[in-house]
Amino acid sequence: MNPHPSSHESGSVGPRKTRREFVKRSLLACASATVAKDLAAASAGAASAGATSAASGPAGQGAGARVPPDPVTPYGLGPPIYLADLDRCQPASVLATKWRPNRWKVLPFEAAQVKGVMLTAGQNTAVPDVEYSLPQKGWHAIHFGLMSKYWESRLQVRLKRDRVFSLLTHHNMADAKVNRRDIEYSAHGHTTTHFDEMFWKYVRLEGNDALVFRQLQVQVAPGDPRAVGNRFMPCWLGYVKLVPLTDEEVRALTADRERRDTRRLFATNDAFGSLSWLHFTAADDIRREIEPYRDTDFSRMYWEAGMGDVTYFPSKVGSLLTFEWMEDHYRTQDRIVGQTYADFRAKGVDPFRVALDYCHEVGLEFHAAYRVAGFYFPAPEDEWNSGGLYHRHPEWRGRDRQGRPTPRLSYAFPGVREFVLGLLRELAGYPLDGVCLLYNRRLPVLEYEAPLIDSFKARHGVDPRTLAESDPRWLAHKAGVLTDFMRALQALLREESRRQNRARPLPVTVVVVSSEQENYSYGLDLKTWVAEGLIDTLVPYSSEAGINSNLTSWEDPRAAEYFIRLTRGTSCKLALNLMPRQITPEDYKRRAHALYEAGVDHLYFWDTHHRNFFDRSWSTLSRLGHKDELVDWAARGRPPVARPEVKLSKIADWDLSYGTPG
Repeated sequence: MNPHPSSHESGSVGPRKTRREFVKRSLLACASATVAKDLAAASAGAASAGATSAASGPAGQGAGARVPPDPVTPYGLGPPIYLADLDRCQPASVLATKWRPNRWKVLPFEAAQVKGVMLTAGQNTAVPDVEYSLPQKGWHAIHFGLMSKYWESRLQVRLKRDRVFSLLTHHNMADAKVNRRDIEYSAHGHTTTHFDEMFWKYVRLEGNDALVFRQLQVQVAPGDPRAVGNRFMPCWLGYVKLVPLTDEEVRALTADRERRDTRRLFATNDAFGSLSWLHFTAADDIRREIEPYRDTDFSRMYWEAGMGDVTYFPSKVGSLLTFEWMEDHYRTQDRIVGQTYADFRAKGVDPFRVALDYCHEVGLEFHAAYRVAGFYFPAPEDEWNSGGLYHRHPEWRGRDRQGRPTPRLSYAFPGVREFVLGLLRELAGYPLDGVCLLYNRRLPVLEYEAPLIDSFKARHGVDPRTLAESDPRWLAHKAGVLTDFMRALQALLREESRRQNRARPLPVTVVVVSSEQENYSYGLDLKTWVAEGLIDTLVPYSSEAGINSNLTSWEDPRAAEYFIRLTRGTSCKLALNLMPRQITPEDYKRRAHALYEAGVDHLYFWDTHHRNFFDRSWSTLSRLGHKDELVDWAARGRPPVARPEVKLSKIADWDLSYGTPG
């Protein structure tokens, strides 16, 4: 048996005039291709609302006209090559035709465009890496056909000549509105009877390349990481799809990668979440978090450095988040995080510096982010900061109107502000590109503490507790404290820039809440911060009050008008955060286009590490900096993004038309 088939799609691309015309003609070519017809049919039901153009369509287009779906990728739209002989992987000794410990199982299959032998790994055994040789030469788009059984399928892959793996996750989170925690806890039930084609990247193959496939293996139990009981993520890899790029496509791709006007997207990583469910054991695991941003529209990474007095870097001011002060953990994830940071310290690895250096290597700015209010947490996280500043200085805790202590530290006390500034000074010793204060978690940081009350009485002759919380004098007084803190930060950064011979002080980003009123109620005087040049980038977290991460943000661009007016004509950049974390490709395009049209220049994505799965949403998101493509998309009637699916008909000797429950 030689299951090495290929399937060819018709369609060609003529001489290039402009890049937009090239993309338009490529879309038409793709829409007429055989496989594209299948994709359009497969996606018609799910995307019928978006595919039917009415008032939103271009002028002259009749109501009810069918708009062909856009391809997931702008290049590599020609005849594909399907490589489905995965029983050719090496070493052959780790392949089997039965479920065996520490072996990949190979299964013959038949599908609509391809038949061959797939590669599978199960939940109960660890399998070693395998290599799959690629004799092809030249530029290609590389896709992988993945399906899932019971759990979402995951695949780690790299070129043998590269150092860092990419992690592809096959899921339906946006369509099914699945919570991100289900992915983290491996509780996301997902089964398909088709392959979803997931785009990886464009590569110039050299004729002697090989792909390295790795199972995602997460050690959750101490001892042997390959022992049963650890988390071995399933993998169902049907085929590798290569699409050769034409000379014209190569020229367009090369020019595209040289553009800087499209790099208007900002990414984030909390340095906790991925560690907690993937259990990093090597520096390359950190680099894997950053690899998806290479050759995308992202220009910045906001990597968290700490919260309150615990840090994600070896600090002399705070405490590295090893959780060594805890006897037990409520969540497995917390134990894994603590163990990860402790292990890195024992190996002499600074994970923060690893992330910084690799961001620079892939072309990203690196901004250190800090949660200003993370000094204490409710149960079961109530021991995260045991023995820390909150416990050592109960006199610095917040107070409500009745004088009762509240579970937070207040920036009304000079000691709290000085501690935070000391931590930020320590961070400024790294070769950063900026610092970021996260005011979008655990507010307020000012309430009715004695220093605030006494200074207000001295100035206004009245106790603020007798006034309404919204009294403008009281709000202005609170805001003055945080404005002075921001001024002190700028003075610190100017001093550090002189000491380090920097050309200019590190830029400051703040992530804030929903509106002028909500921010000011917490003491965040954005108008003064922008006017005095205290901040360089402003990121409103959501258009919805209350810091609810599950709500849709900026559905109506008019909600951003205050922030647009505030920053227009100033040196302060504005970046709006798109939430929730899982968004469909069409919704990404719709919201991004509307915000750009309203005058927003940059987009920010909280927890981007929960979005970069290499699915079609990520392929769309990672190009959202291309304003011109979004304008063209809207003019063409806002077509849906294709769902590249290949329907399965048979696995081994089982005809899938006989699939029944039980």
